[in-house]
Parts: sequence; structure tokens; C-alpha cells
Amino acid sequence: MNKKGIVFMAMGFELGGMIFGALFLGRLIDNTYDLNGIGTLIIIFLVMGGWFYHLYILLRRFMEDDEASEIEDSKHLH
Repeated sequence: MNKKGIVFMAMGFELGGMIFGALFLGRLIDNTYDLNGIGTLIIIFLVMGGWFYHLYILLRRFMEDDEASEIEDSKHLH
């Protein structure tokens, strides 16, 4: 399996862990401040926003690497 495949597979486990942690932290906040689920909802949205930003940065980096390798390959062909 190539490096990119492993990275994206690991991101699935990362997302699962982040959601589990957000649920735990959100329930703790809800129980402490009697928020009836609002704390959990806010924490999950914050975690998901951070994860999507992380995904965007990672995809951008992979696209830049692909462009650089295509340019390098075209130089070797000529």
C-alpha cells in the first residue's frame, strides 16, 4: 500500500477517535453546566470543523506533491 493510502486510512481512525473524545468532553460539559446536549453539539461541530480543515491542508499538500512529481517526470522524459 502506498503512503497516501495509509495516511487516508489513518485519518478514518483519527476521525473516530476525535468524535469519541468530543462526545466524552461534550457530555462532561453538559453534565457540569446542565446544558441538555448543547455542549456536546458545539464540541462536535468544533471538532468536525477542525478535522475538515486538517483534511483540506492534507489534500492541498498531496496535490502540490503530485504537481511537483509530474513536472519532475516531464523533465526526465525530455
